[in-house]
Order: sequence, then structure tokens, then C-alpha cells
Amino acid sequence: MKVVQKLQEEVIGHLDLDGYALCGPQESVLDVLKKMRHQHVSAVLVEEDGRLVGIFTERDVLTKVTDQPATWTRPVAELMTCDPHSLDAQQPISSALRLMNAGDYRNVPIVDKNGRIKGNLPQHEVIRFLTDQFPEDIYNLPPDPERIARTKEGA
Repeated sequence: MKVVQKLQEEVIGHLDLDGYALCGPQESVLDVLKKMRHQHVSAVLVEEDGRLVGIFTERDVLTKVTDQPATWTRPVAELMTCDPHSLDAQQPISSALRLMNAGDYRNVPIVDKNGRIKGNLPQHEVIRFLTDQFPEDIYNLPPDPERIARTKEGA
């Protein structure tokens, strides 16, 4: 089966969506950063009454928090991305890839029809899926065909 066909047929819900952390909108940025570190996640889904209201990612840390210690005590709601794009677990993986590519996202929250959080799809889970499904195709890819060596290799 070809890669594109597999991505269009396989649904997001078949992937591991459990690698995520949750927080409330009033939790401090410092507490959320601690959750990210302790749970080894790149994004925290912000929920209120079980529904997704935002996402706080490593990118938010780099662009909004680094070198600004005053932000550490502020509520994460002030620095999160509000109402992030999300997908349903029954949508094809190709939908997630399109969304990640179009928005330059590394994480896509997965919700049900009522907006209740079902998981998070990080980019590394899509990569894991591809390498599991197509190991020979992935591991045998040639080096970048656009790259041109300027010098000879070797001793």
C-alpha cells in the first residue's frame, strides 16, 4: 500500500494520542512549565469544564516566556493560543498532516463532537506511524537529492 493511500485511510484515533498534559486557564505559566518538564510533553492542552479552550506549546515558551521572568506567575490563559485548530479522532491522518503543514503546528489537539479533549497528536507520533508502516521506504531514503557536495569526502 502506498504512503498517501495509507494516510488517507488510517484514522487519527488509531495513533497514540495519550502523550499530553492538561491544565486550567488560571494555572500559572511556571506550573504549566513544570508539567511539561515532568510529563515530557511539548504541549499542554488548556481545558475548562472538559472542553478545549487553548494550547500552550514549546513555541509559546520560546516566543512569549523566555527572558521574561515576570510572565512566569501570570495565568497561562494570557499566553496560550486560544481556540486552537483541532480534529476529530475519526478523521484521516492526512487531515492532521495538512493542518500541521498549513499552520506550521507540531501538535494538533484531538476532540470529540462536543469539544471534549480526547488527546493530542504530536508530529513525532505521525513520524512513528510512518516508520512503523513503511520501514523500508523510510529507512532507505537517499540523502537530500538537492544537496550538492562542494568537496570530496574521505581522507
